[in-house]
This record gives sequence, structure tokens and C-alpha cells, in this order.
Amino acid sequence: MPLVNDSPLLMNRDLVLRHLAARRVKPSRLTIFFQDEHNLVLPGGRSVAPGTPAGVIPSMFDPRETYLVRVVNPELYETADIVVEYNVPNIVNLATSGIFPDAILRKIVYAPSLPFAYAAGRDRPIDVLTNFNNIAEPRRTPIVAALTARFPGYRNVTGVFDRPGLERLYSSAKVIVNPHQTAHHHAIEEFRVLPALSRGCIVVSEDVPLREKLPYHEFVVWCRHETIVETTAAVLADYDAVFARIHGGPELPRCLAAMTAEFARAMDTALATLPRPGPWARLLDLVRRR
Repeated sequence: MPLVNDSPLLMNRDLVLRHLAARRVKPSRLTIFFQDEHNLVLPGGRSVAPGTPAGVIPSMFDPRETYLVRVVNPELYETADIVVEYNVPNIVNLATSGIFPDAILRKIVYAPSLPFAYAAGRDRPIDVLTNFNNIAEPRRTPIVAALTARFPGYRNVTGVFDRPGLERLYSSAKVIVNPHQTAHHHAIEEFRVLPALSRGCIVVSEDVPLREKLPYHEFVVWCRHETIVETTAAVLADYDAVFARIHGGPELPRCLAAMTAEFARAMDTALATLPRPGPWARLLDLVRRR
């Protein structure tokens, strides 16, 4: 099983596979674990196993409390050749916790969710967008109701998972709103935020721990959960100026390009540390290619 936890829904998958193809590395020769879980979770959060260790990253709400280090499938960190992580704060939470040795930490590669080329066209018929598939979540229901009541141009779009469909959707919205699903899980929802940002959306997101570790944090409008609707209204009221600040210059495209380049460097470093196949394995590979 070379690709573990693989799914076409992973927004960083294409970047990883394209890089391996460019380096002529066969995924069948490696075990690559796509890690897609939140690990910055406050005590009391759902899906937290008993005995989950506390880390050292302070809570956004109470600096006397720290986030847990929620590791799902820890055995895969041991057995995988490379662990592909979808956001930097997850890596910082792991690295500062001391629960894994350096040998495992060196396997972890941050692959940003950049499946689309950057574009920021201005023809955007949707004023405010969410794409929650389950609006019955306790923190989502009131947000959807408030956005519906406040903004006639608001839409919650469900059932769009394919790359072309998501690209069209994000290219058609002025603002996308990103609250956390629960009051305990606070890792950035990068599978939504970064693809939308790369297609010219203005992202209004609930704040996250370790925000400054996100390479693109200056290009997101951050707010508290209770001020999401008002912040969205302020952005729409000053849309042209906010759009110009985020998408009007070369800074964001340069940032995204630098993130892609840094991923390539990190992946090459991780690949270079792997054992090379022996001569018999290389001979067998040549025979198979004929």
C-alpha cells in the first residue's frame, strides 16, 4: 500500500504526485502517508483518545491551558517512508511536544493545498460563500442562518468535490467564510482556505493558533468566531480596497510560488534520506521497463 490514507479529496495530493513524477520516483517504491487530521485540539474535544498527551502550544482562549497533540494512526508515522502533512501548525505542535524522535520528524513534509494555478479575476457573482456539507453542526447552523439573513448574495454550496468544479466555485466567490467546525479543533482548514485564496477569494477565517507560522497568514482576514458576520460585512463594504490589498499586487503569487518551491526542497531532502535500492532491485526495474 504505497499511498496510505490517499483520497482524491486531498487538496495537496496532486502537488505530491506531480513532484514524484518529475523526479521519476515511483510511489509503489515508497510508503507515503497523507496525514489529514487536526492535531491541535483542546481538552474535551470529540474524537480524542484517552491518554492523548498535552503539548506546549497555549490555547487561544486561556494561556494557562495547552493544546493536546492528537495523533491519529501513530503507527503510520513509524512505518511510512514519508508523512505528508497539510498544515504547518500541526507540524509545530508535534515537533515541540517531544512525542516523536527526530528520525520521525524528518519524515514529515508540508505539502500546501495548491491544486490550482493562481488567478484573481473579478467576475464573481457569489458575494459570500461557504461550502459546508453538514450544516447541522452546532457551530455551523447559526453561522449559516446569520449569513443567510444578512447577505442576499450568500450561498452554501454542497456536493462539489471535483477539481474543475471547485476551481469554478472558488473563482466565482468574492468572500469565503471559514469557521472552525468545533470549539475544540483549531488547526487551520487549509484544504478549503488555501485553494480558495489561490483563486482570488477573500478568506474570512476564524483565528487559529500559531497563525504566524502560516506562510500566507498576511493574506487572510482573521477574526473571532463571534465576529465572523460583522467582519464579513465590513469586507464586503470595502471590497475593492480589501481585494487590492490581498490580490492587487505580486506579493501573494510570490508567496504561493515560494511555498511550492519550499515543498519541493523539503520533499527532495526527505527522498534523499531514504535507502537506495540495491543493484538487483535496479536490474529488475530495468527489465520491467522493457
